[in-house]
Amino acid sequence: MTRVDVARAVSIAGHPVVLLVVAALMTASARGASLQQLKFIGGALGLLGAIVLGFSWWPVRAGRWSHVDASVRSERTTLNVFLAVSCLLSALLLWFFAHRVSMSIALALSGATVVAALLLSRWVKVSLHVAFAAFATTLLWPIALAVVGGALVTAAVVWSRLVLGRHGTADVTAGLLLGVAAGCGYHLWVV
Repeated sequence: MTRVDVARAVSIAGHPVVLLVVAALMTASARGASLQQLKFIGGALGLLGAIVLGFSWWPVRAGRWSHVDASVRSERTTLNVFLAVSCLLSALLLWFFAHRVSMSIALALSGATVVAALLLSRWVKVSLHVAFAAFATTLLWPIALAVVGGALVTAAVVWSRLVLGRHGTADVTAGLLLGVAAGCGYHLWVV
């Protein structure tokens, strides 16, 4: 197994869909969520992740995109607009119809993170893998062992994005800053 193979595996295992679902479930569980609430959280986030992954898979299958990672600028912009709208719309739906305040805020902050990446795209190609790894890690606060594990996973995701050549140092740094800012925002509004 080559270094690139390991980086690819880390990038897949550290995908935002995976990390955010795990962090949300761990955080909710630590706060005493019932099994029914955990199923709802996992199901809702899993459905949102499946929709976004399906959206990025379809143009690759049709030959319009080169890769599901949406590395070409126009592909990335299209995916990020869809992702931002999906997160923000999901936040509104959960707020008004399911009264899931903390989950709505987390999804709104996720959407805001993507919007920030879009706004910064003229200067930097923000790594959303890194941003959401950092966001997931901050969501785990104050579960000390989980935060340490999240920090290690985030470091591995940073390494993988650099090794794969998907991002440069400025891109992963911007992702880290956005993710930590979103996590701090969550703790300010929810906790």
